[in-house]
Amino acid sequence: MKTFFLVLFFCVLSMGVHSQGSMPVWEKDYVWGGDKDDYLMDIHQNEKDLSILAAGYTFTTSNQDISNVNRGYSDYWIVKFDSLGGLIYENSYGGDSTDNLSVIVPTSDQGYLLAGSSASGRNGEKSQDSKGGLDYWIVKIDKEGNLEWDKTIGGLEDDVLTCAIGSENGGFYLGGYSSSNISGNKSRNSYGAEDFWLVKLDSIGGIEWDLTLGGDSTDIMKNIAITDGAVLLGGYSISYLGGTKSERGYGGYDFWLNKVDFQGDLIIDKTMGGPQNDFLEEIRLQLHSSGYWISGTTYSGPGGTKTSGYFNNGDMWVLKVDTSLIVEFDKTIGSYNYEKCKDMEISPEGSAIIAGWSNGIGGNKISDTKGGQDYWIYKVDTVGNIYWDKSYGGFSEDSLEAIFIKCNRGIIAGGYSRSSISGDRNHLNNGGNDYWIIELSVPTRPWFNVQNICARTQLTFHDQSDLWPDSRKWNFDDPFSANNNSFDQDVVHTYTQPGVYNVSLTVKEGCQEDTTLTREITVYENTVFGNVDLGRGRSVCGNELEIFNEHKNAPLEVSYAWSTGDSTESIFVENIGVYGLTISDDNCSDFDSVLIDTCPDFGIPMAFSPNGDDLNDVFKVYGVGFNEFELLIFNRWGEIVYQTKNQNEGWDGKRNGNPCQIDVYVYKIIYKGLGLSQKQKVGQLALIR
Repeated sequence: MKTFFLVLFFCVLSMGVHSQGSMPVWEKDYVWGGDKDDYLMDIHQNEKDLSILAAGYTFTTSNQDISNVNRGYSDYWIVKFDSLGGLIYENSYGGDSTDNLSVIVPTSDQGYLLAGSSASGRNGEKSQDSKGGLDYWIVKIDKEGNLEWDKTIGGLEDDVLTCAIGSENGGFYLGGYSSSNISGNKSRNSYGAEDFWLVKLDSIGGIEWDLTLGGDSTDIMKNIAITDGAVLLGGYSISYLGGTKSERGYGGYDFWLNKVDFQGDLIIDKTMGGPQNDFLEEIRLQLHSSGYWISGTTYSGPGGTKTSGYFNNGDMWVLKVDTSLIVEFDKTIGSYNYEKCKDMEISPEGSAIIAGWSNGIGGNKISDTKGGQDYWIYKVDTVGNIYWDKSYGGFSEDSLEAIFIKCNRGIIAGGYSRSSISGDRNHLNNGGNDYWIIELSVPTRPWFNVQNICARTQLTFHDQSDLWPDSRKWNFDDPFSANNNSFDQDVVHTYTQPGVYNVSLTVKEGCQEDTTLTREITVYENTVFGNVDLGRGRSVCGNELEIFNEHKNAPLEVSYAWSTGDSTESIFVENIGVYGLTISDDNCSDFDSVLIDTCPDFGIPMAFSPNGDDLNDVFKVYGVGFNEFELLIFNRWGEIVYQTKNQNEGWDGKRNGNPCQIDVYVYKIIYKGLGLSQKQKVGQLALIR
């Protein structure tokens, strides 16, 4: 007997699965600046007080939002404001020349490390002399923006910091490119024009080690990612193989990746690119799987390691690679004009949110331009599909530099803008380029499909919420169940009593408030469940066989639907096969099936000749209708010389691999038909040769 349950007349309300998240929704924008150019380069939100720190560099002196006098040509400038846009503090830091901030690193004391490049000497906030040309310059501030310490790191030539990250032991990695030979803080000579230069610091800015990587020409480091047991460095290179570079380029600048251990020893390097220039910008670890996301700007069509196409005048290029730096897929994303990749973050479900600027339409860019150059943000899922893309800007030039995924799963994007009130910009221009920050919400929409069902049958609920929640809670509104709640994504619940139930799903994402969805289901009275039984399988022997519902609690007012097309309470069959019956009340159904086989019938040879001529070499039983079968062969002394329970096997006239003598043997067949009692047949057979 095989039985399962069906629901009749149910209604399924469906909705697509939104595991990639809902579309971003505009919230607000902020503008900070003075009468000259102010370039925002990085942005961060504190998860505790939700304050936002915007950081970059300014050419302004004591004007509008900038309170300090400019120390030289340009100064680091940071602005911290609350979630309503109210100013908490703004500070500038610099010396008598160029001081350009590139990146900020949040620290465990709620402060920040400000990292960039400086040509200034020891004056202003700069406590150490220049090493020569541009140097790495880092400034540690507390949560109030007060300077705690600063460090100048470099050689005799230009050393330009482009990236920084907290280290695995509470210190910092500083990355960029260097033209310096051994001098100052640089322990190794340059391999070419510019090289990758990585500096490992302790928590108070002391140098632990430095590493130079490069080939015979220009190698520009742009990003750092910490992996399990290693540090991944990314940038672009036009060098030929040589120095520390083990692979030749593919044409122009290529993406160049280097993996080093925590002691600064090179593990592997990898070159990726097409026939023209390709400029790596960002590296991020994959979530929920191993490997990396890589993004940058490309001018290449297919060729080299690049399989995706090219639209025009600079596109964004996105790759997923495994831990061995083998490409899993690459995708070109752009319009028929110009795009530049500037930042990338990974969303909670593992997709990549990539950002930069664009001034075109067409290609695989859906969003329009606002005028001039716009912020452009898009989302790529884990198999390379574009999930959404959005442009934001005013009527002039708006250049995005950084994005940050907030604790409530929204997005902060920042850069610099020449626009005034127009398009998406809601603030007047202060003069030249201003810091322009926008906030986008990504609403959480809990969702699950429902269907009406019959009592005492399993119903599966699946959380199809449009993001990756940190927690969820199901409430099945079932006072009759000891398992009324669940915290799993997929859960099976059985309602034992009919009625109307309000099922709710509550999800929480990051620092968002709980969001609850409640949906109604109807559970029907089930009069048929478990009340259909066609009995055990059996055999047709001669006359027709009647099949009917043998269950003692078989309901009366139900409909019958046989697999033969009949609708009577019973049917008569004479052919073998599987016969099924569905019984149904107004809403519910139950099903059972039974196998009908033929009566056992067989033929047995009286002799066989196992002499290897392929004619009658094996003694076997030919027949049908066996549900159970066993064949035994005895010699004249009653010893078993052969035994099998497989009807398709036979005796080859041997015992333990040795030929048996010519003689008369006794066979015994023990058999049983489906649903019949066991029987035996005994006879003799002659073995001849």
